[in-house]
Amino acid sequence: MSPSLTPPVAVALQVVVAITVGAAVRWRGRSAYEGPADDAETAAALGRLRRRGVLVGAAVTAVCTRLSGLARTVQADATAEVAAAVSPTAGAVVGVVAAVAAYVLPVVVVALAARLATVPYRRAVRGFRVRYRDAAAWELERDGVGFAGVLLAAGVIALVPAGWPRVVAAVGLGLVATALAPFALVVGLRTRWPTDAERAAVDAALPDGIRLRVVDDRTRLGSAVAAGIVPGAEYVFLTESLFDTLDGDELRAVVAHEVGHHAGGHVLLRYLLVAVAAGAALGAASVAPDAALVAVLAGTPPFAVALAWVVRRTEEQADAYAAEVVSGAALAGALEVLADRRYIVEGGGPARLLSYHPPLADRIEWLRGRSPGSPGSRVG
Repeated sequence: MSPSLTPPVAVALQVVVAITVGAAVRWRGRSAYEGPADDAETAAALGRLRRRGVLVGAAVTAVCTRLSGLARTVQADATAEVAAAVSPTAGAVVGVVAAVAAYVLPVVVVALAARLATVPYRRAVRGFRVRYRDAAAWELERDGVGFAGVLLAAGVIALVPAGWPRVVAAVGLGLVATALAPFALVVGLRTRWPTDAERAAVDAALPDGIRLRVVDDRTRLGSAVAAGIVPGAEYVFLTESLFDTLDGDELRAVVAHEVGHHAGGHVLLRYLLVAVAAGAALGAASVAPDAALVAVLAGTPPFAVALAWVVRRTEEQADAYAAEVVSGAALAGALEVLADRRYIVEGGGPARLLSYHPPLADRIEWLRGRSPGSPGSRVG
């Protein structure tokens, strides 16, 4: 590919990549849906297909942006125009933001195409109460918040002297983003405060200082999520339908599992790993975008495997916490119900290397054998 492609041609190429990825994921999703597998296996296959579509599409899009010279062209033009109209410093900042946007925006578009392509089939096999426009609106809200955050961070980082100071500043911004994550989820998801009845149903498992938000089923991020690291701003997000799906002890066990992530410092650990890696990549990109892209493409697979291993260990520790606070049987029952309703699915084979949860059967078996209040845990 010639590095002298004009911006309109380069953008058209990125649009073609997004359409191709979306069509390929849709075609493969239809094949999986019409195949002989049961709903649970089909749901897992669709999840894997969705993730692969996002990863492959993002990588191809980033490479196209690099080889087309689009980011360099956009940066040079923005820098020159703003420098002439305002100041050289402003021009340099805007140029960096424009270059980062040239890389990130097409990735957001191709990821959106890949995720939306499986919506009809995921809705059918997992019982999602979601319309296409609801899914698209949520994805755009979520990605829009992330995209705006990346551009704001790029602009701030560009004000710092180039080199290691800029990388350190990027890492610091990543840590700030960690603290603000729950507020981004409140904005990026459709959430509400719990009703008095909902709050009473889980109060026994929810310590003072940890806040509960209820997530609209149409924009489900997962069955339950823990977020936040600042005391007084630690959250548990629960999908609305869990209150009707699980009995009292099962619901409290799910909440206790998420509280276990806060108690064990898992939220901070997970976000630190991602924030430091993303901050370093963003800082390096502001210094040498081309070299940073190569490093990101080469380093992402091993980092993803290592991150998944760490997260699986934290899930085991959170299971142990819930078993002590409520009971292992209650959490095992909740997992069985959620798996039966296909609120959670599990992939097999090599995909488990990238799974953020231990094998579901292993978790249930261990929890069934865990007596309430027994000391210790299965993780050292």
